[in-house]
Amino acid sequence: MQIERLTLKLLAENCYIYHNEKECIIFDPGSDYEYIKSYIENKNLSVKMILLTHCHFDHVGAVSDLKDYFNVKGMCHKDDVLMRKSANKSAANYGLMPVKIPEIDEFFNDNDIINFNEIEIKVIHTPGHSAGSVCFYVKDDGFLISGDTLFLESVGRTDFPSGSHDDLEKSIRTKLYILPDDTMVLPGHGFHTTIKHEKEHNPFVYV
Repeated sequence: MQIERLTLKLLAENCYIYHNEKECIIFDPGSDYEYIKSYIENKNLSVKMILLTHCHFDHVGAVSDLKDYFNVKGMCHKDDVLMRKSANKSAANYGLMPVKIPEIDEFFNDNDIINFNEIEIKVIHTPGHSAGSVCFYVKDDGFLISGDTLFLESVGRTDFPSGSHDDLEKSIRTKLYILPDDTMVLPGHGFHTTIKHEKEHNPFVYV
């Protein structure tokens, strides 16, 4: 299995493609529908589902088109439904054009296991950046898709609607910092890091 990062143009957001030789899952396709579609088709992959860490506009902009083209479901945490509905209000605050707001087909909960072939993807509910923010942990391949919860020596903003700094800090301390130190952290923006590095160097959430 491979996990590959596509950095998109809207707000330099990271979209991740997790795949074997035949099938893939798309995480957080925030924009650049044609680029993502071409990337997947060039690898001759069949898309199984689209998983969202949260529903801010820069993480959902290509979901609708990808859902329609590949005929797959989009999934998020139920607590981000209101955030999805207000996504374009946030985009306007950045002076950006509206994005397509996707319909969500299924909701997952904390500690749910999503099966992808023989791999288990664990949903970790990490409220703070938004009420329905989640991370996805793949123990077998040693990585965590952290969305906008945890970055390289930084954390997600909490000044958006449904954000909470106290919740964010609690989520990181009690749910992410307990993962193995060598877990690779793949954030929604910027470069990868590890749990060990963040525990030792993140100035916002100390151990």
